[in-house]
Amino acid sequence: MPDSSVSQTDPSTQAATPSITVKDNTNASVYADLKLEDIQQIDGVRGQDWLSEDEVVVNRQNEAGEPTEFSDGEILPQGLYVHTLAGGKEKTIIADDTNWGGAKLSPDKKHLFYQEIFEMTGVGYIMDLETGESVQIADGREILIDGAWLGDDHFVYGNIEGQLFQTDLSGKSEQLLDLADAGQRASGIQTVGDIVYYTGLNEQELFAYHTSTKELERFGSGILWAIPAPDGSQLALVKRTGETEMTLMLTDLAGNEKKTLATGTQVFGTSWSPDGKRLAYTVTSADDGSKDGFYISDVNTGEAFMISSDLADAGDAMKWSPSGTKIMVNKVDRKNGEMLAQSSIIKVSW
Repeated sequence: MPDSSVSQTDPSTQAATPSITVKDNTNASVYADLKLEDIQQIDGVRGQDWLSEDEVVVNRQNEAGEPTEFSDGEILPQGLYVHTLAGGKEKTIIADDTNWGGAKLSPDKKHLFYQEIFEMTGVGYIMDLETGESVQIADGREILIDGAWLGDDHFVYGNIEGQLFQTDLSGKSEQLLDLADAGQRASGIQTVGDIVYYTGLNEQELFAYHTSTKELERFGSGILWAIPAPDGSQLALVKRTGETEMTLMLTDLAGNEKKTLATGTQVFGTSWSPDGKRLAYTVTSADDGSKDGFYISDVNTGEAFMISSDLADAGDAMKWSPSGTKIMVNKVDRKNGEMLAQSSIIKVSW
């Protein structure tokens, strides 16, 4: 800084070189500007999960399948495929005259849970991706189209009668809870460590079941769903805060609010980045729609970056790639009486 003892208005000192002290900035940056690098659109598919940084499991119509008659026309069965982002080549996982979907990969990417779909229920299977062999779970009984991997070797799911199960890779199931007195049917199942989070489908109350201790925790009502951070340290929770209002907030593990990230008529698609530093979600509102869109928020600062206003009505949960630099976003539109799916692969950097 200039010497304060020298007058800066004295002409005799104007040419003097100021004395400058340089200090290192020891404050770590808590937010780096997010940059949208690219959006790759894949028409006709609904993305399911990431197999690798360049391969995604998708659900789409099987053009070779036998069509089914509906009131407004015919519909082809849905199959599951591995889609390569570079070049668009596809490899069939399973495709025939049956509707297949609900695919979720185990964390180690070695096994695939998938279902034969019947509207809101289905028959579940687990496939060994190395051998291509599958086992049926729940003895072939219908289960809810929901569930989550509990580590690499167990999958947690609920059934229509209101019970919560886990199955191993051989298809052998074990009942964890009877939910008749604990929220009824389990919705929005999420896992982290040994904990299974779910909301009661009818009462909209949040529960956490500890598989190691068999302890069940109950949280407040009006909770639509909760997504635990990858390290299990906090929750991203969507709560009904008004008759036509939802709020996305961060809470501690007891459900106590720490920070509000977004509010709107609808908040969907909530998903943590693999490092737990960012949340992806969509917001729509009843106003002029100027703030509707697909967002990514920095969970430390609460700052939000709108990625696209065109994806505001994307309802599926976002899926981050293993590196955390790509996000899969699904959108379904109805055109001329036909449902058309589209998956967008969004590449970001910071």
